[in-house]
Amino acid sequence: MHFSLIAALVSTASLAYAENAPRAWGLKATSTQPFSSTAAATGVTASPTVALNATVVNCFVTLPSNPLSAEGLATPFILQPPCSQSVNGQQSFAEAAVLDPATGAISIYHPLIMDAGTTPLAPNVVPQLPANAVVGLWFGFNGGVLQLQDVNGGTTNTSPTLMGADCVNGLPGVAGDVFGQVSWCGAQAFFKAANTAIAAGMLVIPPLGTDTLGNPCPTSRSFEITDACPSDNVPTQYLLNPLTRQTSQDTVANRAANTNATVINNASDEALLASIVDPLIGCTPFQAPSIDNPGVMSSALALSEIQANQLQAQPIGLVPLNDPDCLTTAAGVVSPDKTNAYRLGVNQPIVAGSAAATVDPTGVTGALVPYCNNMVAIAPPFFAGFQNVFINQASPALNVGTNLFTFLCERYLMSLTQLVCPPAAFQPVVCQLNGAGAASSCVITLATNTTGTALPTGTAVAPVTTSTTAVSNTGFHHGWRHRHRKYKY
Repeated sequence: MHFSLIAALVSTASLAYAENAPRAWGLKATSTQPFSSTAAATGVTASPTVALNATVVNCFVTLPSNPLSAEGLATPFILQPPCSQSVNGQQSFAEAAVLDPATGAISIYHPLIMDAGTTPLAPNVVPQLPANAVVGLWFGFNGGVLQLQDVNGGTTNTSPTLMGADCVNGLPGVAGDVFGQVSWCGAQAFFKAANTAIAAGMLVIPPLGTDTLGNPCPTSRSFEITDACPSDNVPTQYLLNPLTRQTSQDTVANRAANTNATVINNASDEALLASIVDPLIGCTPFQAPSIDNPGVMSSALALSEIQANQLQAQPIGLVPLNDPDCLTTAAGVVSPDKTNAYRLGVNQPIVAGSAAATVDPTGVTGALVPYCNNMVAIAPPFFAGFQNVFINQASPALNVGTNLFTFLCERYLMSLTQLVCPPAAFQPVVCQLNGAGAASSCVITLATNTTGTALPTGTAVAPVTTSTTAVSNTGFHHGWRHRHRKYKY
């Protein structure tokens, strides 16, 4: 979900390593050097000819000529000026998932995105890919719109390189149409290979397990955690030297060698679940070995979506038609074609059935009313059940809520507003906002008239409504779509 131009940075008072530590939350292309292990390590680029501008919220990342190969993954991707990795609202992230078709095994690699005119803070790890590896590549962004381009400035609709890698930035074939913060390359082929490996018994998905209340652990498609823009962004993080604007892969070795570096993070739905919520409620995310950080297991969008596709029980929170990322960029209207393009990038079935459906346990229709009703029925009991846990945890975004509990409640309320959910008689969650517009306290009143008491997961609570007292519309409106975000998580 997107509401912020500025995401909070993780504190760097200590760089004690944890791979998935909680996240505190038309330009001329610059070509990279031809690949060699030395070039991948140094990634030297020409100095930017466009001045940096910290107020810009829409940015471009240049990919090498072979982005899904070992050479391409090891070659730094270039964030083009006026944008910089030193500016929170311009920070860009990449995640690759690698599947070995001979064994079904998946591993995770984090390609580096760095500023034009800089070199990596530390040499990139060059991945050793298995024979005939199937690679998927996903991008996340802390700003407004991130677009992919090739070394000649070609787009996902014009570049033979990017089209050959099946890179998708928005509705394919429509110039200027964008999802916003997210994009990907090779996603469909990767998920097809992964699902085939699962069907053949080669890739075994770990069970969800149960949380400390005895309920099934949530997935990225659980209404306990979904928002207006589900299944977006990546749990990647990098190291940043704020003085030189140099970035590196976030590894044990690089942290030890760069003790003054800052950890930067993509404020993502996937990270919120895997890195923040899961550990607090007694759940364990699906992880795989990190290629760039040997000996460490890594969470990933690809892994979350594979597990959710296999194990999420009904009702299922698939990407809805009203997801702002899936509305057409030009007109801001619902587009089943664009929703399908998004769903295919995150391992979801395409839209089928009536958009006017009032009940949709599988989520396949993408209809608004059942999506909203399921959020209202399921999220508030979940928040209430873990209120005493969440309220004592730091907020991922202090401009949304003053602690994790108020953050989750306000994120939920803002999602109902952003989706333009139909009003109804009762809203279980009411938040009070402080002078800065962040939720400072929230009260959950469930259907039993008890406050702050959990009901079983999936218990119907009330018809959908938007908050009449808790949602501040200051700073955003339904027409901002991709360009005016108050926060992202």
